[in-house]
Amino acid sequence: MAFNQFMHPRNIYRQKINYDHLAQEYPEFGRHVCRDSKGKPHIDYNDITVLRSLTKTLLKHDFHLDVQIPEQRLVPTVPMRLNYILWIEDLLQYCRLSSASIIQGIDIGTGSCSIFPLLATILNPDWRFVATEIDSINLDYADKNVKNNNLQDKIISEYILSSFVLVF
Repeated sequence: MAFNQFMHPRNIYRQKINYDHLAQEYPEFGRHVCRDSKGKPHIDYNDITVLRSLTKTLLKHDFHLDVQIPEQRLVPTVPMRLNYILWIEDLLQYCRLSSASIIQGIDIGTGSCSIFPLLATILNPDWRFVATEIDSINLDYADKNVKNNNLQDKIISEYILSSFVLVF
């Protein structure tokens, strides 16, 4: 996790995450919280199971999103993905496109979580996304995550046959 001056000013993760609070509210995540010799809570960032639990917990706690992230798949970091969405919001505002009727995006290689479309449409209800993926397992989970969060009217998941996409 990067908690530094390069985080977007509106990013809620500029401040360190309160692991104690999350551990109390989400027991599954709490199993991964340890204490150092001074009693300070921490997690093992080298353990993919812990990172998967952290991502699921942050998405649930801060954005009310329920996601499944399968083993053997990329576990996205929520703070950096949120950072990206916030910078896009700023660019659209700067270009005076944020007041347009509907912002439409495409996420090429959405992964199993479909985190960019999920976060973007939760934060910006007028946005719409096409989430593309070449891996059928990732696409299946991405589609389930969209449906589990009742966002299928805002996010369409599509399978593409190869990683090469031409846009005209």
